[in-house]
Amino acid sequence: MNREDLLRLYERMVLLRQSELAAQAAYKKGEMPGFIHLYVGQEAVAVGLCAHLRNDDWITSTHRGHGHALAKGMPVKSLFAELFARSTGCCGGRGGSMHLYDPDHGVFGTNGIVGAGIPHAVGAALSARIRGTDGVGVAFFGDGAVNHGAFHESLNFAGAQGAGVVFVCENNLYATATPLHMATRNTDIASKAAAYGITGVSVDGNDVLAVWEMGRDAVLRARNGGGPTLIEARTYRFVGHHEGDPLVGTYRTQEELDGWKMRCPILRFRHRLSEEMQIATLAELDAIDLAVQEQVESGLEFARVSPEPLPETFSDHVWSARTFQAPSMERSSESRVTQGWLDAVRDGIAEEMRRDPHILYFGEGIGERAGSFAHTKGLWQEFGGHRVVDTPICELGFTGAAVGASATGCRTIADLMFVDFLFETGGQIPLQASKLRYMSNGQMSCPMVIRAPCGAIKSAGPHHSGTYHAPWSHFPGLIVAMPSNPADAKGLMKTALRSEDPVLFLEPKALFSSKGDVPVGEHLVPFGVASIRRSGCDATIVAAGRMVELALEAANRLEAIGVHCDVIDLRTIVPLDLEAISASLKKTHRVLVVDEGYAMCGVGAEIAAALGETAFDELDAPVGRLHLEPVSHPFSPKLENAVLPSTEKIVEAVRDLMAGRTPLIRRPQTSGVFTRKENLSSAVATNMESVSVSVGIPATDKVLPGMPVLMPHGDLTVSEARVVKWIKSQGDVVVAGEGLLEVETDKAVMEIEAPGNGRLIQVLAPVGTVVKMGETLGVVA
Repeated sequence: MNREDLLRLYERMVLLRQSELAAQAAYKKGEMPGFIHLYVGQEAVAVGLCAHLRNDDWITSTHRGHGHALAKGMPVKSLFAELFARSTGCCGGRGGSMHLYDPDHGVFGTNGIVGAGIPHAVGAALSARIRGTDGVGVAFFGDGAVNHGAFHESLNFAGAQGAGVVFVCENNLYATATPLHMATRNTDIASKAAAYGITGVSVDGNDVLAVWEMGRDAVLRARNGGGPTLIEARTYRFVGHHEGDPLVGTYRTQEELDGWKMRCPILRFRHRLSEEMQIATLAELDAIDLAVQEQVESGLEFARVSPEPLPETFSDHVWSARTFQAPSMERSSESRVTQGWLDAVRDGIAEEMRRDPHILYFGEGIGERAGSFAHTKGLWQEFGGHRVVDTPICELGFTGAAVGASATGCRTIADLMFVDFLFETGGQIPLQASKLRYMSNGQMSCPMVIRAPCGAIKSAGPHHSGTYHAPWSHFPGLIVAMPSNPADAKGLMKTALRSEDPVLFLEPKALFSSKGDVPVGEHLVPFGVASIRRSGCDATIVAAGRMVELALEAANRLEAIGVHCDVIDLRTIVPLDLEAISASLKKTHRVLVVDEGYAMCGVGAEIAAALGETAFDELDAPVGRLHLEPVSHPFSPKLENAVLPSTEKIVEAVRDLMAGRTPLIRRPQTSGVFTRKENLSSAVATNMESVSVSVGIPATDKVLPGMPVLMPHGDLTVSEARVVKWIKSQGDVVVAGEGLLEVETDKAVMEIEAPGNGRLIQVLAPVGTVVKMGETLGVVA
């Protein structure tokens, strides 16, 4: 390293430190919403490692990620504006402290979920490999994450694939407040790499040059095809877990904190540069400090004067606009062939993989074995194991990697074998994939397909028979498709593989043996456009998946007794084609929803509510609903038949509708489980008698002009505090940063500091006052 490189490391560490201290001060003044986790004390890790990364390398980060983002190249202005929730922030105010995205600089995002970003880095590395670059993925995480499934599944998957990824554990000794030695018997984190056959090394995380050397070796190994590395960087945070968390006195001692401060990475490197290496004088280093301070102050001022997002933009960037331009996407080949479901979908996937060389397919047993249902037959042989990736049994790991790969230049299918296993993916679908476009303010997206066979078949029992489309439809940003025939299955899969958003592709297992006329070659079925499978004038039956087949059978039987039904095949649950249902209702005036999911908060409830809101006058009877009974899927064939919708049940339900009756929905009932009203009221009254504090600041108090002393925001579970002591009295001279008063929340006693130099001219919240977050406690002039 030359002199310029060394001073650059120093400058970057100072930038991280001063930015965090400035953010801390602004937060304590109440200038920022939400809550923040600071990186003070750990700067050498991010700076030393990121010194070897290019803009096209990707990092994933943690809730304590400001430092990682800055070290990777995010502009200070973008960071501060995001912390201030301004429209000029890196995510337009949509993400905040724990969700910082900057694709121009390879910042995949800080992450509010422990360990969630680790598999994304694996996916980014696999994406780089399939795109023919030597880009690497780097995952930063804390010691708490090493006990999480995401850590173990990702290390194992990366090792098995020889992925170019660097795992960086910043071991600061505490997971929130739990000491490492209490969380695991093996506190040598680097040694955990051996279990997965990858390189594991430890380094002094407060020595930037040691981190630089270790990072250089790991990044080169990743770039050159040498596989992953686990780096344990032993470091320490000089702040609480989050702002408002006590520094010492609960889980840490003052002696421990003081000892680590003596090993401050910036002071150590400053001494080394000026005294040991004699690279720069103290005056030169002071000049760097001053230049950084000016940069930070400029960033703060930029954030303060930047506008807030316009309220009317709240719904921007949930889905791609293309998702709702469905009719323009529909096209099909005129040539057709009779084909089974699995072959039709397989052909659709193969056609898209030939068209797009950057489509990856992850799943268990999908290689030479061709999957549990022979549903990937021939794909491994044609496209090879580098694209059709036979994964370990690690749904969280490979689905998270699919998120990472799809967001960084590839499209990926994550094959879950059974929809029930979707829950093993943790939050990767609802908290990561579905939110990515919105959190990043439209800068990033996750064009992946989660392929999941669903529904009851052959007494598969409670863990292999679910459908679960309704709860997944609850998450904005996710498309939910459920075809009912081979042609639609192929067409929807091809559309999904061209979508810009994540698609949950549900395939009813009971239809795998079905056959139908399927277009040969190009065939796209748009999202959000239902299919009218049968026309009638007496009742409308709405269904999806296997229930469409049952609805058509029921409609045939009903026709024999003079009842003619419209049968609507939804094809996608999200987007939901309410226009098609409403148009049919205007003709039939009666609707029955048949659904293999549960009734509670289900698809039938949503359709009934929507029709009540938009087409109430067209209804001659309440919307009927026929659902799976509210029990787990039983193993016994007789019990299973009793709980599932059937052709006979549909016929009976339509006949009830025609007679003005609605099908019975069984609901869980409660009785005698609540406390009796008189006892509850008595207990409340007794408790209230012991409370003798004023609540809130009197509205009659006029706030004098000056610097407001604000009650800072606490964490998610803290919304108010009680003033327990004023350290300063009205009229006292105060200095910026000096303690003014103490308040007590449900979690801790915290000190509120003076926002600047001056005199305390007004006390608005006397001792005993309960104050809300953001309220003015006093004024300094």
